[in-house]
Amino acid sequence: MSNKIMEMNNISKRFPGVLALDGVSFDLAEGEVHGLLGENGAGKSTLIKILAGDYSKSEGEILLDDENVEFNSPSDSQEKGIRVIYQELNTLDALTVAENIFVGALPKKKGIRTVDWKNLYRNAEVVLKRMLVNIDPKKIVGDLTVHEKQIIEIAKAINKEAKILVMDEPTAALGEKDTESLFDIINNLQKEGVGIIYISHRLNEIFQITDRVTVLRDGKKIGTVKTTETDRGELISMMVGRELKEMYPKREVPIGKTIMEVKNLTISGIIDDVSFSLKSGEILGLFGLLGSGRQNIVRALYGIDQKDNGEIIVDEKPVLIDSPSTALKWNMGFMPIDRKLEGLALTLPVFSNITMANIDNLGNGFFIDKKLEMEQSAKWVKNVNIKTPSLDTEVSSLSGGNQQKIVLAKLLETRSKIFIMNEPTRGIDVGAKVDIYKMMESLCEGGAGIIMISSELPEILSMSDRIIVISEGRITGEYSREEATQEKLLHSATV
Repeated sequence: MSNKIMEMNNISKRFPGVLALDGVSFDLAEGEVHGLLGENGAGKSTLIKILAGDYSKSEGEILLDDENVEFNSPSDSQEKGIRVIYQELNTLDALTVAENIFVGALPKKKGIRTVDWKNLYRNAEVVLKRMLVNIDPKKIVGDLTVHEKQIIEIAKAINKEAKILVMDEPTAALGEKDTESLFDIINNLQKEGVGIIYISHRLNEIFQITDRVTVLRDGKKIGTVKTTETDRGELISMMVGRELKEMYPKREVPIGKTIMEVKNLTISGIIDDVSFSLKSGEILGLFGLLGSGRQNIVRALYGIDQKDNGEIIVDEKPVLIDSPSTALKWNMGFMPIDRKLEGLALTLPVFSNITMANIDNLGNGFFIDKKLEMEQSAKWVKNVNIKTPSLDTEVSSLSGGNQQKIVLAKLLETRSKIFIMNEPTRGIDVGAKVDIYKMMESLCEGGAGIIMISSELPEILSMSDRIIVISEGRITGEYSREEATQEKLLHSATV
């Protein structure tokens, strides 16, 4: 192991009524990628916020190059060369790439003190070339892809001489090609001696990119292992406190009659003559790379986006679905890809979020039956295994996994028969994923049909009864559960 550049020893953090961290120790070596794993609510975010200066520690010490340091603000942490790149990127989209990289330190012309644009763009090119990427420094950041914005955030950190870089779920919105590009950048940073703390729920990435892994559970450190000396089963067991014998609890559910047909669905320039069907008891997987059109298909099915041509048939009846409210009337439910922007009202309590899509059925006229509303909410909290202090708890205070379960509970409360689930386990921990998989299987056993979009190949291969592959707005492959392989799906997705 190279020289340690950072140590966090016996860190504890108390909030009113909660011990969020209990004596956690964590260290990082020069040029190391150290993975940080744990279920939602395990304490990962709290530990990182202490390192970033967002939270003060209740107990413990932080050492940088063997020197004891105290962080009372984010600026204290940044002055010591620590940078955090959060899952929700913090770019200034109205400004150029160069302005983002040098924000707060734009080069000025001598005398008149105006921005030296020529020098700014030249310096930005140097930083970007150092990262082995080719992005125009004059380009407006709002026009970049998610991956390119991520690169700008890394470039900003490197320009400010980051010694320690924390990456929080960096690949959550990336496809396979962009993920590989990010890993190339990480490997280059390692060679320059930058220490990286890598937080991810994707275990395949942990094995691909990290040198060591530390696991937290319930605010405590469970252990640190060398990545080459552990396996998937051990890490999952450390995270959840039990052996998960069935990561993908697929059951043999009888496939029934066709409950929905899509014929010749077309959106000009995006979707080209797509047709498929969904049966009761079936999980139909939609797979494709970023930009393939799969998102557009499900949004059109639910009336979020308008189609130019095509027919939707539900229970053998042609239906016109021009809005989500119309889709609901035809017993269709939708789980959006972004729970925070589209799936939840973060400032409202748990019970309001669960019942909001079915509020018309919880009373008469203008009056809501509050007792019934609370009973329904309590039922779903129990059935979906949502961990919340109370039904009145503000949703924003819950972990990502529990927020996703609330989105699922809201979907179930609509009592639909056709469920469209868009990346249902995105950004949540292993235990929460298994809970959602089990609920999906229960829905199928009850006669529902599910259309599932997933970018995770193991998930879509393991949970789908049938898989349709989309590329450039067309269906390029269809496979039964028995036929489907990773190689076949990727081949069809790149046709």
